[in-house]
Amino acid sequence: MKQPFAKRRISILWKLILFITLLGFGTAAGYKLYEQGSKSGCFLLEEDILPVEIIPIRTDHLQLIALGDTGTGNKDQRRVAAGMAKVCEEFGCDLVLLLGDNFYPDGVKSTVDPQFISKFEQVYQKLKLPFFAVLGNHDVKQDVLSQLIYSLKSTSWRMPNYEYSFNTAEARFYGLNTNCPFSAERLRKNLNHDDAEQTADATKRPWTIVFGHHSIYSNGTHGDTDFLTRSYWNWILEGRVDLYLSGHNHNLAHFQPENSSTDYVISGAGGAHYRSTSEREKLDKSVAFNIYTYNDNGFISLDITREMLQIRFHDSSGKIIYGYTKSR
Repeated sequence: MKQPFAKRRISILWKLILFITLLGFGTAAGYKLYEQGSKSGCFLLEEDILPVEIIPIRTDHLQLIALGDTGTGNKDQRRVAAGMAKVCEEFGCDLVLLLGDNFYPDGVKSTVDPQFISKFEQVYQKLKLPFFAVLGNHDVKQDVLSQLIYSLKSTSWRMPNYEYSFNTAEARFYGLNTNCPFSAERLRKNLNHDDAEQTADATKRPWTIVFGHHSIYSNGTHGDTDFLTRSYWNWILEGRVDLYLSGHNHNLAHFQPENSSTDYVISGAGGAHYRSTSEREKLDKSVAFNIYTYNDNGFISLDITREMLQIRFHDSSGKIIYGYTKSR
């Protein structure tokens, strides 16, 4: 028996109300995700705002420093900067990688934010080098675009895009915005594209170095990243990347998961540290094998040729406290 006409109209009306409600919630949620993604720099600019040009001091080596969690502006950051200057004076340096949390506690407000001077320009003024930066979780709390645009004002600050890559004869570098859930997927696509243009002989390829803020494996207070992220990385990217550099955890550490050809290095002690007893009580344990850990201020340096990737850990004075070499 057919429903009376009035009942059918009520049924259709309720379905219509439900559809409009779901559509409204979906639109609001989608806008919220888009808004949050925009604030975090998850949507790349169509083109990099400036080109990357690296002119190494030596024709057969690339020497660089990598460190994160720098932006305290305190004496610890300045002490590390002095140690970096000593290392560069001794070995020669071509560039610096900044691994995020460039400005504590809440990033910068604009391109004229005084933190650019007090926590970057003044601190590293003895190092006449390009600093290639990526965003950390503290950096996305305010205006992330300012960190890009400041590249046009500074002679040393470089953030060509929210994610970017550049090549030298010895290595290819991929800077990630790990505040975004799809940064690893973009990396996979970029590697696929770049690998297709490289020779099929893997021994002739440059080293592949990825740098971002959040660690995949760590024994710091943040611990390993979540299981899904680790699984995706291991499934798609493990073995395709020679070295993954990160900060976020405020120490220096070297990890190798079982049967891994990728080395995972944390250099998150450029201004912050795990010096206090209360902080060290919160340290976590990684599922990966920890080869070395240093829970105080410091940085790492890389000496790279086509055949060798040498990793050195330095304390805040510049003293070498650990070394590791990958060879082809």
